[in-house]
Amino acid sequence: MARVPPEADSLHSILGTTLGEISAIVPIESGTTGSSYRIDTAASRFVAKFFAPESDVLLGPRAQFDLLTQLASSGIAPKPAACDDAAGLLVTEYIDDAVAVSPVEIRLVDRIRELGALLKQLHRSEVAVPKFEPDTYALRYFGRLGGFEQLSKADRERGSELLELAASLNFETACLSHNDLTSDNVLFGQSPKLIDFDYAALAPPLLDLASVTVMNDFGPEEQTQLLDVYGADTESPNFAVEFARVKRLVRLLAHFWSLASSDAEAAIVSQYRIDDV
Repeated sequence: MARVPPEADSLHSILGTTLGEISAIVPIESGTTGSSYRIDTAASRFVAKFFAPESDVLLGPRAQFDLLTQLASSGIAPKPAACDDAAGLLVTEYIDDAVAVSPVEIRLVDRIRELGALLKQLHRSEVAVPKFEPDTYALRYFGRLGGFEQLSKADRERGSELLELAASLNFETACLSHNDLTSDNVLFGQSPKLIDFDYAALAPPLLDLASVTVMNDFGPEEQTQLLDVYGADTESPNFAVEFARVKRLVRLLAHFWSLASSDAEAAIVSQYRIDDV
């Protein structure tokens, strides 16, 4: 049997015979909300994610297990296999032909087409999730930075703008939203799938479209392609203004998350910071 990473020792005892005998546990690259491992058994492969205790996820293992159970049947997400809230563990199927792409690759025309269609399908899913409350996250980040008054002058201005945008967010057409669409959270293969629904919430559909464009540095042409595939009502008189406001909201949230993160200096985190000029 392959050497088990120290953190993953507990997988054998937690999962018991749920997955069958485990033959290998291999660390795989993961995001900032926890560590992930590939689990090999005689019959199949799985992905096990341990949620970091200090992470601000909106949906924990059990909530994501229930969500994925509903989404997997339509091919939007991997099938869940097991979960343990006490251990902070979620296990899903491992999709052999699926790969995460870079922010550059996700901007290719074919990728944009696949992702736009996938988001349209996601937003039609009738699944109950908590309401998106960006002001709650903003205040939490300010607190970790010592409080609003301890922010730099530029960040106090950004913080005030963020709270104003959060208060004016339009929920008239709210739907299930992924809310963290970095390229790492989209797998492309025989069919694209979304992973890591840590921040999934009831939110305006523009939130996911903004998340894609902001978190992956879409230019005007790529943004237009995404909106066209999705079928956004870009001819609406207020669309451009509202979309710009939601994109700014996403950008500001990412900035303060970056500043307040325990891994603030790590490249994967600091890339989302707005530099003062």
